[in-house]
Amino acid sequence: MAAPSSPAPRRAGLWSEVALALALITLATLVLNAGVFWLLLKQTEEERRTDLALSLSAALTAQLEVEAGRGTERDAGYRRVLSAYQGTALDVHELYVTDAGMKTIAAVAGEAPTVADTGLRAALYGSQQFIDITGPLVGARFVQVTSPVAPRGRPVAALRVSVPLKAPAVPGGVVGFALFYVGGSFGLVSLFGYTLFRRSLVQPVQSLVQGTARIAGGDFGHQVRLDAARELEGLRDALNAMSTSLADYQARTGEQLSRLERANRDLRTAQEALIRSEKLASVGRLAAGLAHEVGNPLAAVLGYVDLMTQGLGDPALEQDLARRARSELERIHRIIRDLLDFARQGSGQVEDVAVGPALEEAWATVAPMPALKGVQVSVEVEAELPAVRIERDKLHQVLVNLLLNAADALVGQARPRVWLRARRQQGAAGPDVEVACLDNGTGFDPVALDRAFEPFFTTKEVGAGTGLGLATCLQVVEAAGGRIEVQNLPEGGACVRLCLPAAP
Repeated sequence: MAAPSSPAPRRAGLWSEVALALALITLATLVLNAGVFWLLLKQTEEERRTDLALSLSAALTAQLEVEAGRGTERDAGYRRVLSAYQGTALDVHELYVTDAGMKTIAAVAGEAPTVADTGLRAALYGSQQFIDITGPLVGARFVQVTSPVAPRGRPVAALRVSVPLKAPAVPGGVVGFALFYVGGSFGLVSLFGYTLFRRSLVQPVQSLVQGTARIAGGDFGHQVRLDAARELEGLRDALNAMSTSLADYQARTGEQLSRLERANRDLRTAQEALIRSEKLASVGRLAAGLAHEVGNPLAAVLGYVDLMTQGLGDPALEQDLARRARSELERIHRIIRDLLDFARQGSGQVEDVAVGPALEEAWATVAPMPALKGVQVSVEVEAELPAVRIERDKLHQVLVNLLLNAADALVGQARPRVWLRARRQQGAAGPDVEVACLDNGTGFDPVALDRAFEPFFTTKEVGAGTGLGLATCLQVVEAAGGRIEVQNLPEGGACVRLCLPAAP
């Protein structure tokens, strides 16, 4: 047997999924916006620091060009100009003057490289101002401005001014700015998104869920009302239409149920009337059969008694009349006994009865009877046949009746034979035990096949049978939960088959 499947994990609610998706999208957007905003701030700071470097370079270049016209005192003038910036609050990384031989003439911060770089070559040999951003991508970076000192149009020296690039001046620095920007923006967007989505999506869906629950609970005809998007309104209309259809169907079903109840009451009344009629008819048939079966021997007995009361004077004749009267009275007694057997409900002591021994016992009971002299009887019982639940005496009575009926059907046969077979078979409600009694007689005529189980119906001569044997068998078998049937065999003869539920 397959193992029971584990229950599917319960998913989060619609609002939770929408809020999570909105939060992720908002967070990603804010992070990108923060990066862009930080780049703009950084670019603005670079432009500001570049302007500062350019202004400082222009002022110093003008002063240095004035000093350059003094001849031998030029270098001392350079140093005097730069020394004015020594110890000031000016934040510079490099501030020096170098000549064409890469010799530092005057310096406040830093010194000229041994080999001219691009900026120095542009200033000394090209008479052009050169602006550059130096430093690694991650770490300290600087705005570097290299300007030529050319009092008469010809460069005689180069001035280099380099100021550090600083992070934009925001509260809390980079981390504080990012947290403040992302947190504040996220809070505003979340508040707006919560209000918008709750009004346009979550509340309408909740209304639809509540309406569906009411309809599922039996409130057919309930109409959901909501003001939402076109798609949700379409879902609302479909749900309301379904609710209306269910209400109409419930009303039609109620009407049909009322009609069925009335028809059932009428049918029950007719059935009770039919049963009463059948009971009366059965009582009539029973009384007629009993009067016929008892009336004939009773009339004979009365005749014999009348003769004996006349005083015949012949002891032998009187003894013969007494013997005949006794025989007729025994016949009446047998009829009444069979009728009581047919009507008796039984002791009710149901037990597990082994079929094989029951067959042997039934055959041992009827074997001494003259009608079975010369009849070959075969008993076939399947191995490991289960027992049946029935009253033991009742089963014995049924089997004896079947054997006696088979013996009566074999009168006049050259080689009379009876088969008793018991085997297992599968019934509609479970395993059954089938017991069949077969003979090689003349079989049932068509009328007997239809009326075999009818009380007092018999094909035997008057006085030879009561017609209660198979009717009694039917009553016993059905009381045990089984069934019985009669049929003619294709090769000739009759078969009475009864099926009894096997004991657990």
